[in-house]
Amino acid sequence: MLESLQYLRATASLMVVVFHLGAPLERLGLQAPWPQSGASGVDIFFVLSGFLMLTTTYGRDGYTASFYYKRLVRIAPLYWILTTASLALLLLAPQLVKSGRAETWHIIASYLFLPARHPVLGSVEPLVVPGWTLNYEMFFYLLWGIVLQLPQALRVPAICTLLAALGLVGLILPHESAFVAFYTSTIMLEFCFGLLLGLWFLKGPAISRAWGYVFIVAGFVSLLTQGDVSPELRVIRWGIPAALVVGGALVLEKARPVRRIAPLALLGDASYSLYLVHGMVLSAVGQVFLRVPLAPPVSYLACGIVGVGAAIVAGLLVHLWIEKPLFTLMSRKRPARQTATP
Repeated sequence: MLESLQYLRATASLMVVVFHLGAPLERLGLQAPWPQSGASGVDIFFVLSGFLMLTTTYGRDGYTASFYYKRLVRIAPLYWILTTASLALLLLAPQLVKSGRAETWHIIASYLFLPARHPVLGSVEPLVVPGWTLNYEMFFYLLWGIVLQLPQALRVPAICTLLAALGLVGLILPHESAFVAFYTSTIMLEFCFGLLLGLWFLKGPAISRAWGYVFIVAGFVSLLTQGDVSPELRVIRWGIPAALVVGGALVLEKARPVRRIAPLALLGDASYSLYLVHGMVLSAVGQVFLRVPLAPPVSYLACGIVGVGAAIVAGLLVHLWIEKPLFTLMSRKRPARQTATP
């Protein structure tokens, strides 16, 4: 367990929460432009994912079945529960869902981690809107499980070449199909950044800790001072700074293990739950504040504090009461390895 990566998971999830806080504040009447840079927390997650997939499977042969099972157990149960809750709310109390409509293919795709256009928003997002990133994660896991069948030295070059080729197709031959456009996005190259960082962390030379702090500060400054970015440039303008942040944390860890800070580590553990539930919580808090007789800017400040605080509490409770017990239960029974690891 690398503590600095837990802290980055906590930070990235909070960045996304703050980014989505803009929607309820806008409904309250806020007209000032809300910072878009918080969305780059997703890019940090993608780089982290690439790093973790490399380091947790490095040197393992015949591991594909176990890898798929572990990833499915880690991601799917909580996501399917929240998707079902969102669907139930949409069907039973549609008046409470301001931006939703039941559409058969969209519902099916939401459960299968497949891209589909939202019937109201028009963007490629599932019922649980933040789950669009999980569609990319699941595709990356699918590809990584396949390349695990290759010799160790060929795995990273193979998947990076494939993702680069897909991105190049998307740039040269843009397609109106949501399915094709989704899987030819250059954002998937951010997984490659994490894979390369994993190779360096396992096999490369140590670097002075001072450089670790430089990389982290430079990466966050770059992420937080940029506005919204186009999909084509996201891998450069947000992906590279995200890789700098993760790389800086790894420089610190490689030189000397980072000290554990229990509250931050717990929030890192709960980052997946926080990421999935925060949209629902912020929407509910926003609806409450529409009925509270507070004038701006007090209403904005109060909604922001209560919204972020409630999202954190909800994320922690879902993690401790649902996600963690489910993962423990389903991890007790795993498929047999195809071949024994020496």
